[in-house]
Amino acid sequence: MITIPIKHPIAPSIQENSQSCVLALGFFDGVHLGHQKIISTAKKIAKDKGLKLAAMTFAQHPSSVIPKGPTITRFITPLSAKVKIFEQLGVDILYVVDFTKELAQVPHQEFVDQYLCGLNSKHVVAGFDYKYGFKGKGDMNQLSVDSKDRFGVTTVSKFEKHEQKVSSTLLRTLISTGRVEEIPHYLGKSYEMAGKAEGKGKTCTFSFDPTYFMPIPGHYEVTVKSNLFQAKGMCEVPLLHCPGELTTTFFEETLHGDLENAALQWNNFIADFEMDILHAQGDLRELEMSM
Repeated sequence: MITIPIKHPIAPSIQENSQSCVLALGFFDGVHLGHQKIISTAKKIAKDKGLKLAAMTFAQHPSSVIPKGPTITRFITPLSAKVKIFEQLGVDILYVVDFTKELAQVPHQEFVDQYLCGLNSKHVVAGFDYKYGFKGKGDMNQLSVDSKDRFGVTTVSKFEKHEQKVSSTLLRTLISTGRVEEIPHYLGKSYEMAGKAEGKGKTCTFSFDPTYFMPIPGHYEVTVKSNLFQAKGMCEVPLLHCPGELTTTFFEETLHGDLENAALQWNNFIADFEMDILHAQGDLRELEMSM
């Protein structure tokens, strides 16, 4: 997979060297089952048309620039993790666009002309609630108009499981309330953080990208794993902790050396600091979820 960073205004050289593609659009935080449906839809179209499969995401969450709702600066999949998942899903080209104030002011038609047509898109795929252009005035209905028949458009409908819309917001709610055991239903796997495990014996320090979205403070059953090691243990998320660093105590196995390419998998919530397993209450179906 080729990863191409883009700054606004997009460089003519990037446009000139772009390959004909089917382009999947989204921020894709978590690359959850709904996102995977978008990618798989685009992949099938690319295969049928004999084109490259491309995806476009942003280096920063739009909320960091657009003053509307909560600002998202912690991620289920920081960019480095997202890149690896895209490669595993068969994406050929990943465009990573800097989301700046200048880009946020680009009108929807200009965004299509410069970024979608400019990158040689022959077909564009996105979720039903995808927005683009100044003040989000471009939506999937508008995209069909803005395309001016220069590319095809496929809208992926809302993806639900257990009467919930699968979304990054839903996943953040589960993580922030300690319900990590429910995440595989919507993510397709357990929540994981990539990093490095250091130590010997029953305890290790796990170092990771501090922009990962952290579970609520408390004690969790986790799995530390790498190619040559896998062990379950207990991890404490302190009320005050060093960003990008956690301590895990193994139940049985012993670590004999540092693990450079490891993952911390969140399995189950054990208890918060008042030993209250019911700290995360409320029916998620009563919450309004969005991408």
